[in-house]
Amino acid sequence: MKNKLFRNILLAIFMTAVSAACLPTQETEDTTVQPLRVGFTGKWGDYTLLVAKENNIFEKYGVEVDPVYYKVYSEYAVAMASGQLDGAFLAIGDIININPITPLKIVGLNDDGGANAILAGPDINEIGDLKGKRVGVLIGAQYEMMVADMLQSAGMNSGDIRIVFTNPEEALAALQTGRVQAVHAWEPYISQAIANGYKVIYPPQKTLLFPDAIVFRDSVIKQRPNDIRAFLAAWYEAVSYRLQHEGETRQIAAEYVGGTADNIKPDINLRIYPLQEAKVLFSIQEKNSIYDMTRMTSDYLVSIGSITQDIDLLALIDPSYLP
Repeated sequence: MKNKLFRNILLAIFMTAVSAACLPTQETEDTTVQPLRVGFTGKWGDYTLLVAKENNIFEKYGVEVDPVYYKVYSEYAVAMASGQLDGAFLAIGDIININPITPLKIVGLNDDGGANAILAGPDINEIGDLKGKRVGVLIGAQYEMMVADMLQSAGMNSGDIRIVFTNPEEALAALQTGRVQAVHAWEPYISQAIANGYKVIYPPQKTLLFPDAIVFRDSVIKQRPNDIRAFLAAWYEAVSYRLQHEGETRQIAAEYVGGTADNIKPDINLRIYPLQEAKVLFSIQEKNSIYDMTRMTSDYLVSIGSITQDIDLLALIDPSYLP
């Protein structure tokens, strides 16, 4: 179970390769430039993509973008790994896990990742109450780091609990059915669980561990560097726009993901990065830069066996495409 997410990615790539091998050979090569296929999920920060699309900001900069929506984050990561997407907004640890299979580059920063938390039911009053209980988390990913930190804060370790593979989108259902007694989640699933009587058991305050980065497949960047630059110029213009038009952002998002604007809840704990803040975090000399966070995450993933060696920071991170 330890590396189930990683094995799922490998399986997806294998199935994609098999499917491609079964397709008839094309006699002529299609030289038409296709839109950049960029995935997104129901995270508040991802909706910048839709704001840029609907307000023709990508068109203004001369790049065509096709947003692709995924309801489940782990399926989204698999789609990126298997080459179904050109770009995505992924947490650092997931980028590191995917990179050995499908080389990626971090070219921008989306947001600080917002609130991540461990949720539990009313019968769990302190972390020690989890001894012998089941705790849900994406296994083989960086989110295990929060579980490890939680246990360490109470003088416990992973041997004191049972870890169960659980998607954050399933957090409430997993708690309600008793499949787990505590579970890792992010927004909007934290608020959803709290509204149903569950509570945050860890951390006591927001901890910035999992920023979301803007990544593209390395092969796409090499083939279409000007489109990547145009994408980022449009992206950060759209960030400035959406920060002044929250209601419009919610309406646009609802049209893509379904439901109404009232159902799209802003994540008040999330910091969406404007261009200048992103540039500061791309400074290798800056404390808590993207380089520092990536190194810390890489070290942890090596320690749990999710990857076999530390990531090459300078190969993975490339701020040269920022406007």
